[in-house]
Formats: sequence, C-alpha cells, structure tokens
Amino acid sequence: MARKNPKKETGGDKPAKAKAKERPKATLAETVREYVVAILVCLVIALFVVTFIVHPMAVPTPSMDTPTERRIPGTDQTLGDYNLLVGDRLIVDKFTILANHFPLCRWLGLNHPIRRGEVVVFKAPDRKNGHYLTPYVKRVIGLPGETIEVRQNQVYIDGQKLVEPYRYHAIGEDVPTTFSEMAPLRIPDGHYFMMGDNRDHSSDSRDWGTVPEEFVFGKPLFILWSFPDTLVLEKAFPDGRYRGVHEVNDALDIVTLYAYRVLYFYKTRWSRMFHFVPRGIYTLQPAPPAPAL
Repeated sequence: MARKNPKKETGGDKPAKAKAKERPKATLAETVREYVVAILVCLVIALFVVTFIVHPMAVPTPSMDTPTERRIPGTDQTLGDYNLLVGDRLIVDKFTILANHFPLCRWLGLNHPIRRGEVVVFKAPDRKNGHYLTPYVKRVIGLPGETIEVRQNQVYIDGQKLVEPYRYHAIGEDVPTTFSEMAPLRIPDGHYFMMGDNRDHSSDSRDWGTVPEEFVFGKPLFILWSFPDTLVLEKAFPDGRYRGVHEVNDALDIVTLYAYRVLYFYKTRWSRMFHFVPRGIYTLQPAPPAPAL
C-alpha cells in the first residue's frame, strides 16, 4: 500500500512561504537608518580606540634617524638599537601611558611608567611652531628632579656620563654645534628632557625646554609600515618646496603626494615592518668634573 505524502495532507511548506510573504519589507528610510546607525557605532568605537587605546602616526623628520654605516648591508635593518627612519608608520600605545594619571590603573598595574631610554610620543611643547599639531617622537634622556648637562656633545646626568649606543652625530661628535654645549639644568618635577637620536638634526629639549608629563600621550609599539617619504617628496616636488610630508597642506599637493605614494608603493621597506621599538640600552658612568672656565 503506497504511503501518503505528508506534505500533501498538511499543505507542505505553503504556510511557511505564506508567512514569509506576509512579512513587511523594510522601507528605504528604515534601511538608510540602519546603515547610518551602524556607521555611527563603528565611528564611535574607532574614535574611542584612537583616543584611548592605540594611535597610528608617521615619523616626519630624521631626528631619530640612524647612519648608513649602522645599517646591515643590503637591508633597511639596523645594528644594535633599532632607530627610526623618516616614513616609519608606528602603532602607538596610548592606554598604558594615559593610565599613569589614574591611581586605580596604577594599583592594578595597567600603567607604564616613563623611563629613561624609551622612545615616546608627545605634543609639541613649542606652541609657536607652525606645525605644533604634529606629534613629536623623541627619546627620554632626563627624568624629573635630575640635573642634566651637555659638554662637547656628551650628556651628563647628575654628574655621571650617559653612554648612549643609539646616539648619532651626522656632522661629527667632535664638531661644535649650536647644542653641543648646555649649562647644567635641573629638570622640574613632572617634566622630562627629550632628545632625538640624530643629535645634529634634532629640535628637542635643548631647543624648546623640558616636556610636561601631561604632554606625553604614547609609546611606539612597533612599525606597521615603512615607506621612504623623503624619496617620494623629492620625486613629487623637485623644487624642494617642502622639507617634510607634514608640511604639505595644499589640497592639490596632497593629492599629488598620495598619487606618488601609489606610484612608488613598491619602494616599501618590507624588512622594517612589524619590528618592535625597544627601549634604548644605556649606562651611567662616573665622570670627571667640568673644566674650570
């Protein structure tokens, strides 16, 4: 005896299809509203992350550069401490630095105290500078309450000689420059003395003074992408009107700059990508007293 098809008795899936047809279609306004809400939520999350967690930035000047002789031949990697080159795109940790201002975060160990030898990112203390909105990236040399002095390009902390393997003098360590000498300076409480690794080409605390702790907002974690901005700038603007990509502000010039970045994308320094930025190794050694003037 043939079995009856249950779908024929129950009407199969017709009720389900009927219910699907009964569902009202979303209007255009409802669809637009859903997309707008989703976009706003994503923007709020992205804004929160960039404000309090991590922040991307590019190294705009050669103040943290390293000389050619310190690079491994045929690569963009450096010997010893890892210096930063113009065009390195950094991922900056903001959370642990901001956590220094909250007692609960310090108690939970979520903060990161600012230490000598570390590379940090901070707001430009020189507010008269036309590019004061550009974040500065330098190395912490002097801590609050210390007395810092520079004699013949050599840094002394509380009378002790600071030995810095990461330090570089493009003009020459023995050649006198504007900042090769600095009288003893006591660093105020809550302030830090910052210097670039490329000492002869760095505008730093020797020029515009110490940096308040509240100006420090991050610590570079690693290099996300590295691209030779200096080369692209020379190709895009051979007349030399810009010293760095951070100075390009004309709309047409910005479009030109990005077009050349796309054109020369193959120049990406792949070997530098995803390298962590370590703390600089240094030592303090007893030093003889400064010569009498």
